Amino acid sequence: MIRTALLVLSTGFVAPVVAATAAVPGDPVPAKPRLFRDWMVACDNGGRCEAASLSSRDSMPQDAGLLIRRDSDGQVTVRVKDQTGQGQRAVVRIDGRVAATIPLIRGSDGEWRGRTALALASALARGRKAVILTPAANALSLNGAGAALRYMDERQKRAGTRTALVARGAAAYRATPPALPVVRVVTPPPGAAPAVPGGRIVAARRLYQCPADAGGPVSAETYRLDGRSTLVLLSCGAGAYNFMVKPLIWRDSRLSPARFDFAFDFAEEPAPGSARTLVNGDWSRDGRLSSWAKGRGLGDCGDAQSFGWDGTRFRLLDAARMTECRGAIDTLTVWRARPVPVGPR
Repeated sequence: MIRTALLVLSTGFVAPVVAATAAVPGDPVPAKPRLFRDWMVACDNGGRCEAASLSSRDSMPQDAGLLIRRDSDGQVTVRVKDQTGQGQRAVVRIDGRVAATIPLIRGSDGEWRGRTALALASALARGRKAVILTPAANALSLNGAGAALRYMDERQKRAGTRTALVARGAAAYRATPPALPVVRVVTPPPGAAPAVPGGRIVAARRLYQCPADAGGPVSAETYRLDGRSTLVLLSCGAGAYNFMVKPLIWRDSRLSPARFDFAFDFAEEPAPGSARTLVNGDWSRDGRLSSWAKGRGLGDCGDAQSFGWDGTRFRLLDAARMTECRGAIDTLTVWRARPVPVGPR
């Protein structure tokens, strides 16, 4: 299996880094997004497909764009976003005709559902020229839109059926959507995390090459995972828009690297016994450890994941990617699991 990451240097420069690793049976294998000219598509392990509009390569990043989602049950939604945050209503015009209109929430977001979304998606696939009015006119490239939605039809096994967006036929749709993997996630117990001796933190900085003068904020945040384990997010440097941490586990008076069933590696695959790197890592009250590696300061590209603690390691709950830094309004889902909460141990 080939894992791809974004290496962000202290200057903010972004360079792709590819590390070859051996896949372990049962480990998550996120999907690879596909590029169709000015549209990016991804279909995840649960049968959900998403397609995002991109700005043309020779133009500035789009101020307004679309994201088309079709769930495994056939439901279609189309999201629109005015990235200036100043719009009140969005109007999509295709080949000179109004295809859809919707008020924008908080000046930026709107979503069409049901028949309106289905009709809009089909019109985008057939259209030649489109614009999003917010009320400013934002060109929407349709180059690759039809191919992107046809790819969605194929991946969802709808091609040739009456339910297809583009590749329609007379057949009935009979495919069974794949089931999401189930992950048992420990609910964190209440109360403050136990203190980790300062000497152990200093030693960990030396061991994992995270000196206090590596740049960026210096921290070692602690969070309770279960009755015996504490998560330590050890700061480990920063770039122009990314803050790195090493996730460690404090248990039985020992500090060791947290284990994961999968991670998009920020740099090269860590050697055995070393600690992974999370980017812009965060811990939520409901027991989710997240990472969001921005490809650039605009945040229109990069890798995002969230993990849950199963009592021994962190398990991937969802992952999203956008490999093109061309103004996409969101990342695309490439992996999902179904978390099942279990009580603290």
